[in-house]
Amino acid sequence: MHLKQYHFMKQERKVIHLELGGKHYYYGSIASLFDEFSDEVLGFSHFKVKNNLGKLGVMQNDKCIIRQGILRAKSGNRGRGNNI
Repeated sequence: MHLKQYHFMKQERKVIHLELGGKHYYYGSIASLFDEFSDEVLGFSHFKVKNNLGKLGVMQNDKCIIRQGILRAKSGNRGRGNNI
């Protein structure tokens, strides 16, 4: 299988996982997380999470746990045409 073809078969996206009050929430970006929850609710500032989550992978305090992970999906090649 050609490497370029393999690239189109798999997609990987960053996902932010928030565990808060026994519930789990998933976001496509740190900004979208902070659009829904304030610094006070999470116990972390947007700046602190943006600058540290990538390096640490997990940030935890007495209010919540924020994790960064990878969402892996198989591409359906919809809308790509037949010339790939």
